[in-house]
Amino acid sequence: MTVRILGDRRDGVGESPFWNPRDGKVWSVDITSKALVTRDLANGDTARFETDDLPTALALDLNGSAMVSFAKGVARWQDGKTGPLICAETDPSMRLNEGACDPSGRMWVASMENNLTEDLQPREQARACGRLFRIDADGAIPLSEPEFGIPNTMVWSPERDLFYLGDSLRNTIWVWDYDDATAEISNRRVYVSGGPGVPDGSCVDAEGFLWTARFGAGRVIRYDPNGKPDREIMVSAQNPTATTFAGDDMTTLIVTSARFGMENPANADGAMMAVQTDVIGQPENRFVP
Repeated sequence: MTVRILGDRRDGVGESPFWNPRDGKVWSVDITSKALVTRDLANGDTARFETDDLPTALALDLNGSAMVSFAKGVARWQDGKTGPLICAETDPSMRLNEGACDPSGRMWVASMENNLTEDLQPREQARACGRLFRIDADGAIPLSEPEFGIPNTMVWSPERDLFYLGDSLRNTIWVWDYDDATAEISNRRVYVSGGPGVPDGSCVDAEGFLWTARFGAGRVIRYDPNGKPDREIMVSAQNPTATTFAGDDMTTLIVTSARFGMENPANADGAMMAVQTDVIGQPENRFVP
């Protein structure tokens, strides 16, 4: 299976790919470079928009702007300008890491103890104390106890009845029952535990299968609704970080990757990759103001 690299740019930590059929571009964040990035799906032409804080995830709306999860909080972004910040964690040792919108367009984020110094060098975490939050008119609503080491994978099933969230430190993805009307989650259980590398970002296809980037293992694994591996796609980057589907027919799998912290990164490390599949994907949920 051919893996095509989009453009010449290599991200420090590429994350949160989001296909926008309106402009034919895949949006994403580069956390350690403090930038939002767009890549043209057809020719790889790339644009970069600098941010003051670390952007960790994004979700586009229908009006050309984005809701962005930054290290210190969540804010609207449009035309290079960032709106008022909605803070989730007040402890300066914490930061946001993962974020996505639910099927009704509400932004969810998850936090972790910061694993970066002020000059963007790796630092060891002392505790697993991240939480899951939902952002609404009242601010950030906590949905979990402080427990997550490095939260990743935040997706909902096509039927809007399941919610998935993972923790890279525990090498586990959980699934909850989800009520879209109330935005409540319940009945948590293990979906996937162990496997090559650790789970990073995921997306879901039209059949309800999860496509998970396995950081450190140079591959994406497709899991069936019961958490059983269905297929593996090897990619040319050692540390794939997140996935989404793109293209007019939604059959192109997009994979972001990271080169931050690598002593001798290969050419593909940090690249955004495109893989043609025989599966139809689900579009990412857009933010609804």
